[in-house]
Amino acid sequence: MSNSSNVEIEYLMSQGSKDYPGGMRVSPVVLERVCKKMIKLILYCLPNATKGSIYSVGPIPELRVVCIASGYRNGRTDEIIWEGRNRSDYDQPGQAWEDYRDRRGKILEAMGWCVERQKSWTSDEPEHNIRSVRKKLEGRAWADYHHMEPVLIKKTDLWDMMPPASIYPSNSQGDPIWQDSQYATVAVIKIHFLPKIMRRGDRSTRVITELSQSLGTEMLSLHTTEIALENEIRLVEERQETVDILAHDFRNIIAGLGFAYRAVNNEISYLRESWENLVQQRLPDLPSKQKIVEDLNKLLKNMVANQDCLKGSNAIAKLIRYQEQLLERCLLPEQNEFFLKKKIRPLWQATLSKVEVESTVMVKIEELLDTLRESFHVSANSQVVDKINHLPKRIKQEWVELAYKEINGITNALLKRYIELLDNKELEIPHQNYSQKNLISLKGLIELAPVVERRLNTSLEMLKRDNHSPFLL
Repeated sequence: MSNSSNVEIEYLMSQGSKDYPGGMRVSPVVLERVCKKMIKLILYCLPNATKGSIYSVGPIPELRVVCIASGYRNGRTDEIIWEGRNRSDYDQPGQAWEDYRDRRGKILEAMGWCVERQKSWTSDEPEHNIRSVRKKLEGRAWADYHHMEPVLIKKTDLWDMMPPASIYPSNSQGDPIWQDSQYATVAVIKIHFLPKIMRRGDRSTRVITELSQSLGTEMLSLHTTEIALENEIRLVEERQETVDILAHDFRNIIAGLGFAYRAVNNEISYLRESWENLVQQRLPDLPSKQKIVEDLNKLLKNMVANQDCLKGSNAIAKLIRYQEQLLERCLLPEQNEFFLKKKIRPLWQATLSKVEVESTVMVKIEELLDTLRESFHVSANSQVVDKINHLPKRIKQEWVELAYKEINGITNALLKRYIELLDNKELEIPHQNYSQKNLISLKGLIELAPVVERRLNTSLEMLKRDNHSPFLL
């Protein structure tokens, strides 16, 4: 593809939506209102003017001419009667450049003169008007006194990107139009007069010329405002897209910071597990979560062996898995209770409701479940703690107090105590140094997490607030 073709495509793509008459970025409703206002003004200023019409022109290369507004004076009054559709050759959808441009062997149109030459056309002697041949053939030329004035806007004001010469339509000689002009024709004003009143270059035609410049200025202002509004809307949409992307990224960062809390709490869980193992070693007669779950699993396997309806049951497999998870996870006592209440007990109840078992077995199962709940709290009992004699009281109390807590943002200050506790050689916890180093490494990240989260949330809120604030034009 040639460079000129690329430039043409780039220019045409830059023109955006085609929902605007004349190629200018002005709302059709607003443009019609502005044109009617200009027609009123001209007819008020020129008592001998009888009718006014304004046509939009554009965009290039089509240069379609469409009648935007047309109205005539009611007799000799100042009342304007607005004409509806189907009264003009230029009513929607209008006529493209190829329909009205000068061409050999074709009836000449005044519209083609105004658009191409960017000069006015005055029909003050209709019978000699070379651009009224059609009306002559229709027998209407004798009364066709009118003046047509192009509305011009500087190309540099109208377009951010100047069209390449190949985009412009061609004249009757095959040359692109407007190449020696700084202006683009965006509209044409046509004013009809009473017979034999106006002359070329008289006051009335000069008034129309002056007012055409005012119309061009107003159209450009509306065009610029519409573009600014579109750009603002596009900017808001782009900002919203940016906000959404940042929000997603911020959430990922915050979620990543949450990993640091999970890592710390895993170390605390290990500290808790170490204490409970120590209690079980020193006081083996206390209720043991491990022993109770093993007993429950034995009862469950016996029931499955004796009850065909339970073989291959998904509920049984799920119950066994949940009880194994209870042993694998060293949760806080209240978390263990919640897991037992919501996951394990309902499955036991559902299983027992499907089979017939001896009452002693039912009682045994219920006792084991109750004892299991009690076992969650036994290691933190103060009387049990006192029975662990080989450790100083201060270390025992600190170990138990810290082992049954979690770091959650509010309790970040406790991290220093965990690190100091693990510095005691008397603990004799497996991998004690490793846990301490992990906590030291995570401490900086944990302390930084609330600051980062607060700043991220503040930045996100500022972006959202700025993006939803009203814009001014």
